Formats: sequence, structure tokens, C-alpha cells
Amino acid sequence: MIFAESPRRQKVSRLVSWGHWFAFFNIIIALVIASIYVFSAPFPDNLLGQIYLIANWFGHISFITFIGFVIFILPMCYMLENIRFVKTFASFIAAVGLALLAFDALLFNRTGLHLSLRSSELIVDETASQIALFSWQEWAFLSLLFIVWFGFQLLMANALWKRIERFSRKRVGQSVIGLFLFSFIGSHALHVWADARLYQPIMLQDNMFPLSYPSTAKTTLSRYGLLNITDYEQQKSVQFTYNIEQLAYPKEPLYCPIDRTSSWVILYVTDAIDPSAALPTEWSSTRYFRPSNTLDVLVKTALFSLPNLYHHYLKESTPVIVDVLSGIKLPIHLYSPSNTGIGDNKIITLDFSELTRTLEQPQPGITFAFINASQLDTLTQNIAIMSESSTSQNWLIMTPNLSNKGVNGMVWSNKTLSQQVMIDEDIVPSIFAQLGCDVNPTIYSTGQNIFGQARDWQVTTENDSVILLNGNYVAKIKSNGLTEIQS
Repeated sequence: MIFAESPRRQKVSRLVSWGHWFAFFNIIIALVIASIYVFSAPFPDNLLGQIYLIANWFGHISFITFIGFVIFILPMCYMLENIRFVKTFASFIAAVGLALLAFDALLFNRTGLHLSLRSSELIVDETASQIALFSWQEWAFLSLLFIVWFGFQLLMANALWKRIERFSRKRVGQSVIGLFLFSFIGSHALHVWADARLYQPIMLQDNMFPLSYPSTAKTTLSRYGLLNITDYEQQKSVQFTYNIEQLAYPKEPLYCPIDRTSSWVILYVTDAIDPSAALPTEWSSTRYFRPSNTLDVLVKTALFSLPNLYHHYLKESTPVIVDVLSGIKLPIHLYSPSNTGIGDNKIITLDFSELTRTLEQPQPGITFAFINASQLDTLTQNIAIMSESSTSQNWLIMTPNLSNKGVNGMVWSNKTLSQQVMIDEDIVPSIFAQLGCDVNPTIYSTGQNIFGQARDWQVTTENDSVILLNGNYVAKIKSNGLTEIQS
């Protein structure tokens, strides 16, 4: 005996099939909208971070869209026989859900926050200020926009319903579901690994997407004894982040006397040289540490006297040394390739020929020059600056060594240096002290006066690492809490 499927069962089966295809096309729309998150945040600079970003975007957005279908639409397919109502209800839910996703994406692009109870106060304040400016025409436009969007969902729902038999014959369901599951599970597995290793290119993406709660090593691996929770917590507690609320630079105004007759030249050699072949042996020298940063970072570090950790927060600031010296009409010259560095009309930028003439005819002021080894040879051959009788100018010359490990350079001066390791942040405090400005360097710098009684330790940063210098040792504390020690 053959039992025919009841009409209600056929209708439910068709509605469920329609609902899955309706969810599939809305997943595609949601992925397009969610690309705003991807373009709003910095793109990872390594392959593993990029793979995780794509997998997380594809897997997470498709997951939350499908969960919305399962919670709100699928039960209606089983419970109600009114097909028109189910399609209208599903279209309305999809229109509202995707509109909220778009609003959240724009909010993230503007503030870095998602719709949540924590961000509700900010959203209310932002929304209230914007709504107060709305005219009735703008309200009408927004209402019309939602009606159009709702209408598009209705058109898509009806078009799918009419063609559901054709779509049902397509064998793409298993492949698509497999791809979604692979992306979702793979992204969570990658995050568990990254959390165990405190791998920042992946961990920094934790708050990129809404309703994102990725699996962690603490909850997943420690349950099976695969993670030493004590070591994990210790490493996590020393992670280094760039979360700085506000930077006061300088902490307070500087008032101090300045010697207006002094002339200082700071030569910053950008590549390795043989120092003994170029610089007088009678000059004072000490060890010098230079992080492997770009020239632009080096220029900012030297002038602001702060490590690159703070440079992002100094975009609208002028270096203290520039403000102080320009206030008393003491000129500041800067030479760097292609004028790399700080664009400030208080600084006189030079080309190399102008630099040479400036050094040939010493005048009161400060000259910063970022030069290569061959340019240093040119200067030392053509200018009588290295003789013992040349006392009209004061010199500070930083040179790297051939080795890139440990304390990797030397600093030379015709003034007596302390025998402690020098870093770029020490330049401005040292020059200020020589000019007679006896102000505590902590007001504007993390450096110290290298011509005085300097402390025997230094702290600076290199990219996302903190560098601690103590004697002959260099400890590099990475952003994931791991420490590398060189000597």
C-alpha cells in the first residue's frame, strides 16, 4: 500500500525548503554588509592573520544569519499554514535584521563599538544629537528607504517561492553548508591556538564582528589538561597594548634659561660605519642602542624624545625643543632624506649642500642631520670639525655597528659623556641640559641627560615590543608576553 504525502506535509516541506534558500541569499547580503567591518579595521600584515580574518568573516556572519533564521523564521514554517503571512513575516525580520547589521557596521566604522548595553549610552548620545538635526523630509526619506528595503525582501521571497522546485533540484546545499561549517569551526580552532600562544595578529580581531565570542584556550584546552593555566595567566598579565586614553605632552609648560650662543650638531648616521676611521680618538664615546625602526620613526623619536609607542598620539603636537627654541629665536635645522620627519614651519629644512654650508659657518642654534656613511665621510673630509681647535661647535654623533643584536652602536661627542647606554630619547634632555635648561626631563621625555649622572637602565619601544636595557643586556618583552634577552 502506498501512502501519499498529506497536503499539509507537502506545504510544510516546501516552506522549509523555501526558508533555507531565503536564508542562503540573505547570508550573501549579510556578508556584503559585513565587509564594512573588514575595511574599517587595519588589515593584518601576515598570512595567518589574513586567513583568520576571512574565515571568521565568512563563518561568523553566515552563522549568526542562519541562527536568526532558525530562531525566528523556521518555527513559523512548521507552525503556520498561511504562506503569505510566513513570507511577509520572514521578509520583515530579514529587513530589520540586516538594517541593524548595517547600522552596527556604520557604528563600528565611526566609533569602533558594536550595539550592546556597554555602548548604549554612547549610541543614545550620538543618535540624539543627530536626530535633533533631522527634518521631516529626512525622516520621510529614512522611512521610504526601509520600505524599499522591505519591498526588496518581499520580492526576493516571492521570487524564491515561485522557483522553489527549480532551486530544490540544485545539489549545492551540502557544499555550501560544508564551507560555512569549515570556516566557522576553523576560525574558532585558529583562535584557540592563537589564545594559547597569545598571538596578537589574531587576538586583536576579537571585537571586530558583532555577537562574536570566539573559543579560548583557557576554556577549551585547560579542560583537557593541554594548557598550563599558571604559565598562561602569567604571560597574559604582561601583554603589551597600545590602549592609551590621552597623552599630555608636555605634562606642564617649560620655563628655563637658554644659552643663546651655543651651537649644537646632532649627526644621526643611518647605516654602519667604521667609527675609528672617521671620528677623533680623543672624543668621548659610550654605547648606543638603536631599535630597528624606520627613518620616519627615528626622526620623531629624536625630536619628541618619546618612543614610537606614543607617536600616534603626537600628530597634532610640536616637539618641546622646537617650541622652546623657536620662542627665543634660536634656529633649528633639520636634514633628512626627502625631508622625512616632522612638517613644522618652525623647523628650517635643509638639503645636503645647505647642511654642508651650515656646518662650515657655525652659528648659534641646533642642527639635526640624518645622514648615511658616505655623507659622513664627505662632511669629515671637507669641514675642519674634527680638530682639537674646533671648539665653536658641539657635536653628538650616533653610529650603528655592523651587528644588529644587543647594544648595537656607539655615540661620540667632543663633550664628556657618561658611561651608560644611550638611546634616541636621550638627545633632547642632553641638549637642553647643555643649553642651561635645568628642567626635569620626565615632564616631556622618557630619556635622560647623557652628559650627567645617568641611570644605569633605559626603556624604549620597538614596534609592539618594550625594550629594557640594563648594562650589557637587552631584554625585549614582546606583545604576547614572551621575553627575548640579548647581550
